[in-house]
Amino acid sequence: MGSELSAAVRALAIGARVLERALDDMTLPQFRVMVLVASSPERANRLAERAAVSRPSLTGLLDGLEARGWVQRVEVEGDRRGVSLEVTARGSAALKQAERAMTRELEEVLRAGSAADRARVIDGLDALGNAVREHRHARR
Repeated sequence: MGSELSAAVRALAIGARVLERALDDMTLPQFRVMVLVASSPERANRLAERAAVSRPSLTGLLDGLEARGWVQRVEVEGDRRGVSLEVTARGSAALKQAERAMTRELEEVLRAGSAADRARVIDGLDALGNAVREHRHARR
Protein backbone atom coordinates (compact mmCIF):
# COMPACT_ATOMS: atom_id res chain seq x y z
CA MET A 1 0.00 0.00 0.00
CA GLY A 2 2.85 2.41 0.82
CA SER A 3 4.39 2.24 -2.66
CA GLU A 4 0.94 2.59 -4.28
CA LEU A 5 0.27 5.65 -2.16
CA SER A 6 3.68 7.10 -3.02
CA ALA A 7 2.98 6.58 -6.72
CA ALA A 8 -0.41 8.28 -6.28
CA VAL A 9 1.25 11.26 -4.57
CA ARG A 10 3.73 11.60 -7.42
CA ALA A 11 0.94 11.38 -10.02
CA LEU A 12 -1.11 13.96 -8.15
CA ALA A 13 1.83 16.38 -7.91
CA ILE A 14 2.71 15.99 -11.59
CA GLY A 15 -0.96 16.20 -12.56
CA ALA A 16 -1.31 19.47 -10.64
CA ARG A 17 1.62 20.90 -12.60
CA VAL A 18 0.07 19.76 -15.90
CA LEU A 19 -3.17 21.51 -14.97
CA GLU A 20 -1.35 24.66 -13.87
CA ARG A 21 0.35 24.90 -17.26
CA ALA A 22 -3.12 25.06 -18.83
CA LEU A 23 -3.77 28.32 -16.98
CA ASP A 24 -3.07 31.54 -18.85
CA ASP A 25 -3.71 34.28 -16.36
CA MET A 26 -3.90 32.58 -12.98
CA THR A 27 -1.66 30.40 -10.83
CA LEU A 28 -2.83 27.24 -9.12
CA PRO A 29 -2.52 28.85 -5.64
CA GLN A 30 -4.65 31.76 -6.88
CA PHE A 31 -7.17 29.28 -8.29
CA ARG A 32 -7.37 27.43 -4.95
CA VAL A 33 -7.95 30.66 -3.01
CA MET A 34 -10.52 31.88 -5.54
CA VAL A 35 -12.44 28.58 -5.30
CA LEU A 36 -12.50 28.83 -1.51
CA VAL A 37 -13.62 32.47 -1.50
CA ALA A 38 -16.27 31.74 -4.14
CA SER A 39 -17.63 28.79 -2.15
CA SER A 40 -18.16 30.89 0.96
CA PRO A 41 -17.09 34.48 1.50
CA GLU A 42 -15.20 34.59 4.77
CA ARG A 43 -12.50 36.25 6.82
CA ALA A 44 -8.85 36.04 5.87
CA ASN A 45 -7.71 34.06 8.97
CA ARG A 46 -10.22 31.32 8.28
CA LEU A 47 -9.32 31.33 4.61
CA ALA A 48 -5.59 30.92 5.33
CA GLU A 49 -6.41 27.86 7.40
CA ARG A 50 -8.69 26.36 4.73
CA ALA A 51 -6.21 27.07 1.93
CA ALA A 52 -3.37 25.61 3.99
CA VAL A 53 -1.16 28.67 3.49
CA SER A 54 0.49 31.03 5.94
CA ARG A 55 -1.09 34.41 6.62
CA PRO A 56 1.77 36.26 4.85
CA SER A 57 1.43 34.02 1.78
CA LEU A 58 -2.32 34.53 1.76
CA THR A 59 -1.86 38.31 2.05
CA GLY A 60 0.36 38.26 -1.03
CA LEU A 61 -2.11 36.11 -2.96
CA LEU A 62 -5.03 38.33 -1.96
CA ASP A 63 -3.17 41.51 -2.87
CA GLY A 64 -2.55 40.10 -6.35
CA LEU A 65 -6.15 38.92 -6.72
CA GLU A 66 -7.46 42.28 -5.55
CA ALA A 67 -5.13 44.17 -7.91
CA ARG A 68 -6.59 42.18 -10.81
CA GLY A 69 -10.11 43.02 -9.64
CA TRP A 70 -10.90 39.36 -8.94
CA VAL A 71 -11.62 39.63 -5.20
CA GLN A 72 -12.65 42.45 -2.94
CA ARG A 73 -12.25 42.98 0.75
CA VAL A 74 -15.47 43.97 2.47
CA GLU A 75 -15.69 45.40 5.99
CA VAL A 76 -17.48 43.18 8.50
CA GLU A 77 -20.37 45.01 10.05
CA GLY A 78 -19.85 45.57 13.77
CA ASP A 79 -16.13 44.72 13.64
CA ARG A 80 -13.87 47.66 12.79
CA ARG A 81 -10.88 45.42 12.05
CA GLY A 82 -12.80 42.56 10.44
CA VAL A 83 -12.61 42.03 6.69
CA SER A 84 -14.49 39.48 4.63
CA LEU A 85 -13.51 38.42 1.12
CA GLU A 86 -15.75 38.14 -1.91
CA VAL A 87 -15.18 37.17 -5.55
CA THR A 88 -16.12 39.96 -7.95
CA ALA A 89 -18.01 39.44 -11.22
CA ARG A 90 -14.68 39.80 -13.04
CA GLY A 91 -13.13 37.24 -10.69
CA SER A 92 -15.98 34.84 -11.26
CA ALA A 93 -15.43 35.06 -15.01
CA ALA A 94 -11.67 34.49 -14.57
CA LEU A 95 -12.36 31.52 -12.30
CA LYS A 96 -14.74 29.95 -14.85
CA GLN A 97 -12.19 30.48 -17.63
CA ALA A 98 -9.44 28.85 -15.53
CA GLU A 99 -11.67 25.91 -14.68
CA ARG A 100 -12.59 25.40 -18.35
CA ALA A 101 -8.90 25.50 -19.34
CA MET A 102 -7.93 22.91 -16.73
CA THR A 103 -10.94 20.74 -17.62
CA ARG A 104 -9.90 20.77 -21.28
CA GLU A 105 -6.35 19.82 -20.28
CA LEU A 106 -7.55 16.96 -18.08
CA GLU A 107 -9.81 15.73 -20.89
CA GLU A 108 -6.78 15.75 -23.19
CA VAL A 109 -4.66 13.81 -20.70
CA LEU A 110 -7.42 11.25 -20.08
CA ARG A 111 -8.00 10.80 -23.82
CA ALA A 112 -4.71 8.86 -23.92
CA GLY A 113 -6.16 6.07 -21.78
CA SER A 114 -9.12 3.75 -22.10
CA ALA A 115 -12.70 4.71 -21.24
CA ALA A 116 -12.47 2.44 -18.19
CA ASP A 117 -9.28 4.19 -17.00
CA ARG A 118 -10.92 7.58 -17.54
CA ALA A 119 -13.91 6.53 -15.42
CA ARG A 120 -11.62 5.16 -12.69
CA VAL A 121 -9.58 8.38 -12.61
CA ILE A 122 -12.70 10.54 -12.36
CA ASP A 123 -14.18 8.29 -9.65
CA GLY A 124 -10.86 8.35 -7.78
CA LEU A 125 -10.59 12.14 -7.95
CA ASP A 126 -14.18 12.45 -6.76
CA ALA A 127 -13.39 10.13 -3.84
CA LEU A 128 -10.24 12.15 -3.08
CA GLY A 129 -12.29 15.36 -3.04
CA ASN A 130 -14.74 13.77 -0.60
CA ALA A 131 -11.91 12.53 1.63
CA VAL A 132 -10.27 15.97 1.68
CA ARG A 133 -13.58 17.62 2.63
CA GLU A 134 -14.17 15.05 5.39
CA HIS A 135 -10.63 15.49 6.68
CA ARG A 136 -11.01 19.26 6.71
CA HIS A 137 -14.38 18.98 8.47
CA ALA A 138 -12.93 16.64 11.13
CA ARG A 139 -10.12 19.11 11.88
CA ARG A 140 -12.50 21.96 12.74
